[in-house]
Amino acid sequence: LEIAVAEGLIGHMGSCYKFAHDQIQLAAYSLIPKKHRACVHLWIGNQVWANKSASPEKALFIAVGQLNKGAEAMKDEHERIELAGLNLLAAQKSKSLAAFLPAAFYLNTGISLLDKTSWVDQYNLSLQLFSACAEAEFCTGHFDEMNKKLQEVFSNARCLDDELYAFFTLTSSLMAQGKSYEASEAGLLVLSQLGEAFPRHSDMKSIIVVEFAKVKSLCEGKTNGEILALKAMDDGHKIAAMRLMYFLAHSSFLGCHDMYALIVLRMVQTSMNHGICDESAFGFCALGIVMGCMFKDTDGGRRFGQLALHFLKIKETNKCFSGVITVVYTYLHPNYHHYRESLEPLEKAYESGMINGDVAMAMSAAAQICFHEFQCGEELAKVETTTTKYMKLMMAHKQENFCKFLLPYSQAIRNLMGYSDDPENLIGELMDQEELLKEVLKSKHMRVAAVIYYIRSWLAYMFGNYEIASKMMKERQAISLFAVPPSLSCAFIFTEGLISFAMSHEFGEEKWSVLAYKSVEEFKIFALHAPSNCEQKLLLLQAESAFLEGEYYTAALRYDDAINTASKNGFIQDHAIACERAGIFHSRQGNISKAFDYVSQAHNAYFKWGAKCKADHLNLQYQNQLSNVQKMENQFN
Repeated sequence: LEIAVAEGLIGHMGSCYKFAHDQIQLAAYSLIPKKHRACVHLWIGNQVWANKSASPEKALFIAVGQLNKGAEAMKDEHERIELAGLNLLAAQKSKSLAAFLPAAFYLNTGISLLDKTSWVDQYNLSLQLFSACAEAEFCTGHFDEMNKKLQEVFSNARCLDDELYAFFTLTSSLMAQGKSYEASEAGLLVLSQLGEAFPRHSDMKSIIVVEFAKVKSLCEGKTNGEILALKAMDDGHKIAAMRLMYFLAHSSFLGCHDMYALIVLRMVQTSMNHGICDESAFGFCALGIVMGCMFKDTDGGRRFGQLALHFLKIKETNKCFSGVITVVYTYLHPNYHHYRESLEPLEKAYESGMINGDVAMAMSAAAQICFHEFQCGEELAKVETTTTKYMKLMMAHKQENFCKFLLPYSQAIRNLMGYSDDPENLIGELMDQEELLKEVLKSKHMRVAAVIYYIRSWLAYMFGNYEIASKMMKERQAISLFAVPPSLSCAFIFTEGLISFAMSHEFGEEKWSVLAYKSVEEFKIFALHAPSNCEQKLLLLQAESAFLEGEYYTAALRYDDAINTASKNGFIQDHAIACERAGIFHSRQGNISKAFDYVSQAHNAYFKWGAKCKADHLNLQYQNQLSNVQKMENQFN
């Protein structure tokens, strides 16, 4: 070695030696006869693993890599089984780092080391390898390979308990593929075998009322501290049922809302009766959704959301961290706090979900990160970057439903930035509105359909096409959705209120004024609970209302209040819209000079937001007014 060091072929530091260049290493390796290379790899791997005490984790990956390359030289069956176990350890460590591709590689390598009788001779190892490999293949979107591994488990597992992990993967994968009904059917069948059968009845609403009454009775009189102090759940079948209900809650949320409510209520009942486990935290925060949406008890829902967060704090680890944080900061927290406060927790939810293999919840969190950035009025280029990043990850992990949810937003952002020849419509590089709408209506993804109609109505309004905006608004209102996040509900009502006021001004029909005034009343509730999100929107709607009623002095004050409050709360897009509407108001009062001042402020705000196309549209729309102002100034001079 000293000669190699002296020649500069190898670097030497302390007791370590390293090739000076990769090509030198390859040249040295080529000198080893091919028939001896496997034995060399085995020797290196065994040496590394025998001296692992200094750095066990690093040694594991190095040793497994070398031993795998030398596996063909292994003659002893015991050695092959031991190496299969080491591959399982390497896969588990890779999974904890959210490195699912390497995990799948290690697991497949471990499986290849087993012989035909492994399910008899090495049952536990075989069960772990195939079950974990199915999950890793699911996380990487390789559903065909996942199904092969699942079939091995279902064909060879000795009891229901040994099949449960595979059933968790199957349920999650069906949901990821848009097969919510199949996911629910498979999960409910297993739950019945675990002693948690669910009713199939035409009058589900009555059953929900009864089950909710049971939950109220169980929780009544108990403080959050007393609930958190309940014993730990120790019944294995109840723990497995809670885990399966966690997955089923997510799939049924997008499909059967009544079943979602029943599953959540059962999770809480099971926790109160048998003790708490990781999934209990999700049950509590999901109960918050049920209370708010079905029983109109927003404050009660807030209480259980806070309970779930406290549960996470006292538990060092929690498999459901991603699900709990996503639910709380999407559906409960924004009812009372600024949307921006949700961004950091949602990013942590995404990271946790990916590390724990909870890919669906991770992608749900990612979708909400993009949506919240958009609603917060973050600079559009930043939102586009964030959305593009997460959409690529969604496609890579075959989570296409979440990607479809983001497509309308992403295309709308590009339209506003000036990357579309037709900014009013969702047509461009990313999507065609009619094709996507046809697809989601066929597959009954009504949330995506509602978002498409909402974005189209909003774009049409932004560019002054009020008739198209009103048509899209009617289509959106025809879709009934369960548990709409408060940020999205506000966006719906606010946009549709503005459209209704615009249509009232244009056509004077009573139906539009009725809808417009209704939106103002609905928005008062949002503004009461979360003024940091909604106050400026309410003020703008009230300004439009005063304008329509002919109360011009009040209208002028409300427009200014909306503009100032939007700036205070940090919503630049609301600031821009309020300035534009104030400009239109003053223009119709004949105060062209003042109108132009407001329009100039709107132009600057849109430009700062990154909506160059909308800023240019304002310039074009008001150039006639600008000419009039210039003529008046010339005459005055």
